[in-house]
Amino acid sequence: MDSTLGMVALALLSALPAVVAAVRRRRPAEPLPPVLLGLELARMAEHVRLVEEGNQPRKAERLAASTLAYDLVLRDYCRSVDLPVPEGHGTLSRSQRFELESALITHGHDW
Repeated sequence: MDSTLGMVALALLSALPAVVAAVRRRRPAEPLPPVLLGLELARMAEHVRLVEEGNQPRKAERLAASTLAYDLVLRDYCRSVDLPVPEGHGTLSRSQRFELESALITHGHDW
């Protein structure tokens, strides 16, 4: 049993340089164009509205998750059009969300 485990470990170690080289060759992911982020933001806004109006179980959790997803897309959209974004990765406050949405609208973007 020990010899089998040793052979497996040796095989994994011998494959490691090839895996590391492949990972290093990968191109970084290209950012999404602003138009696609606008479409996704519209879809997320509609989802938040449906959760708010709905009567599904665990409504508070569903609303929190939907709002967080909306806020993440809102941040990405703002970054893609070079608008300043608040630090952090969590849910935005209502005033932060309003400021980002207003900045997008002011700069001619809609969703």
